Amino acid sequence: MIDKKIAVFFDCENVSSKYASDIFDELANHGEVTIRQAYKDWSNNHNKSWDEQLQKFAIKPIHTVSNTASKNVSDFQIVIDIMNTIHSSKVDIIVIVSSDSDFTGLSIEIKSKGFKVIGFGESKTHDSFRNACSKFIELPIKDKTSEKDTSDILVLLKDGINKTKSNNGYALVSKVGSYLINKNASFNAKNYGEN
Repeated sequence: MIDKKIAVFFDCENVSSKYASDIFDELANHGEVTIRQAYKDWSNNHNKSWDEQLQKFAIKPIHTVSNTASKNVSDFQIVIDIMNTIHSSKVDIIVIVSSDSDFTGLSIEIKSKGFKVIGFGESKTHDSFRNACSKFIELPIKDKTSEKDTSDILVLLKDGINKTKSNNGYALVSKVGSYLINKNASFNAKNYGEN
């Protein structure tokens, strides 16, 4: 049984609501989501799709208002709330749903405090944020029917096998997987259409 406690923070100004269901499906493999928060200027009339997801998944909306032309108000509030969460809540995993590389430093800090960081973001997500996470999952989450260049996958797997094989020439699949994720958090089977 998975008994990890998860806190998930949605940067709604930077990610589409259409991914919410897939994200919660994936997080069920990691533990129980006990904190669900979404950040945006909710007074805006263009929130219908997010409003539906807030109700469906019992996500707490956090209203952010900019007093200046800055677009990073939600980012700042996410950082504050995550830091408060890791200092005052009993969670094991912090999840950041954003394609914004501004969360790179935050992810590094969270990991340095002993928490696992799972990132979700679209293909446009910069490598710095992907690599700062313990695990990064690209949106949309690929299914087994998705096509990906198999030559790229084979190169990754060969590298993992060569780096982890024992003296007898065999490599354990678990060690290959761990090596690849440690090398680059986006080397995740989900990003290649596999479980």
